Formats: sequence, structure tokens, C-alpha cells
Amino acid sequence: MDEHPPQPTSLVRRVVLWRALAATGVLLLALALALVTAGVRGRVSGVVAVAGGILLVVAAAANWRTVRGFAGRRDTRRGADAVLAIVFMTAILIVVQATSMGRSRTFDLTRNHRHTLAPQTSAVLDSLDRDVHVTGFFRQASAKRDGAESLLSLYARRSERFRFSLADPDRQPDLARRLGATLDELVVDAGGDRRVVRTIDEESLTNALLSLTRSGRHAVYFVTGHGEKDIANTDRDGFSAAKARLEGQGYAVRSLSLLDDGARVPDDGAAVVVAGPRHDYLEGEARTLADYLAGGGAALFLLDPRVEFPELASVLSGYQLALVDAVVLDAVAVASGDRAFDATVVKVRRYQPHPIPRDFNYVTMFPRTRPVAIHSDTARAGLDVRYLCITHPDSWGETDMATFATGRAQRDGSDIAGPLPIAAAATRTPMVAASGGVAAGNKSRVVLVGDSDFANNAMIGVLGNGEFFLNCVAFLSEDENLIRIRPRRAAGDSVFITESQGRMVFLVCLILLPLTPIVAGVAVAVRQRRL
Repeated sequence: MDEHPPQPTSLVRRVVLWRALAATGVLLLALALALVTAGVRGRVSGVVAVAGGILLVVAAAANWRTVRGFAGRRDTRRGADAVLAIVFMTAILIVVQATSMGRSRTFDLTRNHRHTLAPQTSAVLDSLDRDVHVTGFFRQASAKRDGAESLLSLYARRSERFRFSLADPDRQPDLARRLGATLDELVVDAGGDRRVVRTIDEESLTNALLSLTRSGRHAVYFVTGHGEKDIANTDRDGFSAAKARLEGQGYAVRSLSLLDDGARVPDDGAAVVVAGPRHDYLEGEARTLADYLAGGGAALFLLDPRVEFPELASVLSGYQLALVDAVVLDAVAVASGDRAFDATVVKVRRYQPHPIPRDFNYVTMFPRTRPVAIHSDTARAGLDVRYLCITHPDSWGETDMATFATGRAQRDGSDIAGPLPIAAAATRTPMVAASGGVAAGNKSRVVLVGDSDFANNAMIGVLGNGEFFLNCVAFLSEDENLIRIRPRRAAGDSVFITESQGRMVFLVCLILLPLTPIVAGVAVAVRQRRL
């Protein structure tokens, strides 16, 4: 006898109808979710969702007994628990995703942090006072396009004022011609001023931003006429590399002679550099420098040992700075690559608190440097004088120039014991009479280094020499955002292996690893067949 008697036809039809309504409601809710996911929001998705919900409620109310009986079954409760767990987990993931979209955080775990902007770049982006738009011209399938897009995205995420777009010069030739760019180039536009960047890296792009957004005085003048380092000289002793680095930071680098009658530092001079003169200045030239500083100027003095500078010393004395007649020798010799640095090259690892060496973790090397000194009477209103670089305790100041010239200098009782300061910086803000009292006058800055060769073409690229030189100029020109470590160059990821190591990699990766699961599977199959 049949345990389940046949149901009336009308009841079967009613059940089928309510099931169809419930299925339609579920489909409408799924459609509403799909519309929201696709970005179609507003009245359409809302109406679809409400209609689906109403159909589900009506179908459940009409079949309340069936729904209640179905809900009371053990299998239903277990299934409901699984569904609720999935729903809760999905809700948690949605909340986490929504929160992360508003508060995103990235971590750069690559070697050398190549996907993180340098502190200098971040400082420049944070100080942008105008909107900057960068247009990159790359072919669609170009590998350089992906690299440029990744780099520009880092800039755009850092600053809301930075925007970029990429264009194909083959498809948009008019745009490329109007902006004056060609293939694989960036055009940086800031308020109508433009720069073309041909080397697609962080350093070049940041330098373009600096040159466009810097306001005020931005020229650096190198004084000539006394045997100073030549910014046009490309030999080892020249300063052409220093000029290139300064121009890369957005400075205009020019030569300046103070010998002419009425000569003076131009108004656009951010700083004056006296780089290794072989003779002292004339009285009139020294007076011109002093007047320039008194009017709020800034000067970098790179004065080598074994040369007397009485006139320049008189200018420095106004900042309580003095030169010491000695040559610093460092007992710590260093071998680097194919060159060896002997005792005449002073290795500096110790820096004093000051904006110039702030966050500076490099070693700097000074060939044939002299000590510098700060007068004891520095407690003057408006005068801030500090040492920058201190040599190793094993160094000393050699005072016997005759013995030094023969290359047989030894530490003795007449020498100056180390450690010794070889660089110092001074800021002077004089107080002047004003109506109703006293006011601050023109602030001037001076940096004194007992060596000029550390920044020549042969040495400026050694360790932190170039960074120290650029930081000195940035401090003098009051570009505080430039006194940071420059963008790091990405280290290569090439791996060099021997022929035997290559064969080992081939055997392990292409033969041993694929064979291991195959052999294991065959062994398991044979064992099961025997059982």
C-alpha cells in the first residue's frame, strides 16, 4: 500500500506556483546584487531588490506550514548553520575590503625599497603649491609604459595635486607635437610651465618637479679668478659633475668674477661657492662677499690646506669660523674596489646635529682636508655656529708641511690630536634698530669645509660625498625639503651562476621535483593493488 497518497491536482499546482514565485524572488535579488556590483545604483537596483524581497515574503507566508516543517528538520538546521557561517564570513570580508579601500596601506618588501618614494620626493610632493599634470608618451605594448605607470601611480597616491595620463604618440600625434615630446618621454606641466623628462626614473621626475615648483632665487654662482675648481672641466679635478648634480636639482649654475669694478652677486643668487682657490682674494673681492652676506646671502667655502687665506679668513671671522693650518691624516686606510684610500683621505662617519647631515647614514671621504675651528666667543645674539663633520679618533692634524710633502709624515707631539672637525656651518641673524624697538635683520648662512676635492669629478660619486655637497647647497639656499637622501637607484636582480650550478638547477627544478609526486603516486597505487 502506498504510504504517500496522491495529492490533489489543485494543491500540486499551488505548490508549483509558490515555488516559482520564490525562485523569481531569488533571481530578482541576485539581479539587484549584480547591478550594484556593476556600478548601476539608484532607483533601478532598488526596485528590483524590493520586488524580489516581496515575492520571497509572499511565497513564505503562503507556505508557512511547509516552511516551518522544513525549518524544523535536522538537515535544514545544519544547512542553515553553514549558510549563516558563509554569510557572516562574507560580511566580514566585505567590511574589511571597504575599510581597506578608504585606509589603504602598502608594504614594500623589495630589496633597496624600489617601490617606495624617497624622503626627498615625498617632501617635494607634500610641499606642492600648484596642480601638476604629467603626460607620458608610450606605445600600448611597450614595457616602459608599465614601468612609467607604476612610478607615476606612486606619485599620485602621495599627493592629490599630482595627476597623470598616458598617451600613444602614434595614435595621438597632435598631442605629442603640441607638448613637444616624442616616444618614451614624460611632459611635466605645472601651471603652464613645462619640462620634458627623457630618463624615466624617480630622480629625473623629482628634479623636474623641483625645477618647476621652486620659487625665488635659484642660481648658484661659482667664483672664478683664483684657480678655483672649474665647473666646465670634465677632468678628474673638475667640477662638471657637481654642476650637473646641481642642475638636476633645478638650480641654474653659473660662473662669477668679482674682480671687475662694481662686481657683485646677482639678485637671483641663492648661494655663492668658493671652491678650492689657490690664491687668496683681494681686499675688494672679500668686501664684496662680506656685503653680499650682510644683505642676506649665503656662501659655501671649500678651502684646501697648505694655502693661506687672510682676506677670506676675515670674512669667516664675522661668523666665528676659522681655518687651522694643518693637514688631517687618517690612520684608518680603506680599500674600495680597485682603488685604495690612504691616510691623506679622511673618512668621516660621525656627524653633529644639524639640518645638513640630518638622517645621513653615509661615510664621506675628504682628500687632503684641513681642520676648521669655531671661536670660543660664539654666545652672540643671532649667531648659530655648529660643527658638521668630526674625524676618527685615530686621525691627527699634521703641522710639519716639509715632512708631509715627502710622504713620511708621522704622528708626534707637535701635531694636533684627533678627532678633528673639518666642516662647520653658521647662521647669522643680526638685530637692527627699528621703530619702537629692535628687529631681526637679514639672515645669512655660511658653510666652511676644509677641502674642495671631495666634490670633484673623481670623488663626488664616492659613498656620501655627493649627498653631502648637495645638502650644503640646499641648506644655504634654504631649500630645506632638499636636505634629504636622494632617490635610491634600484639594484639589479641578476643572478650569476656557474655551469655546474646551472646543471644542478636544471636537475632539481625540471626533473627531480616533477618526478617526486609521480613516483609517490605510482607507489601508492601499487601498494593499494597489493592490498
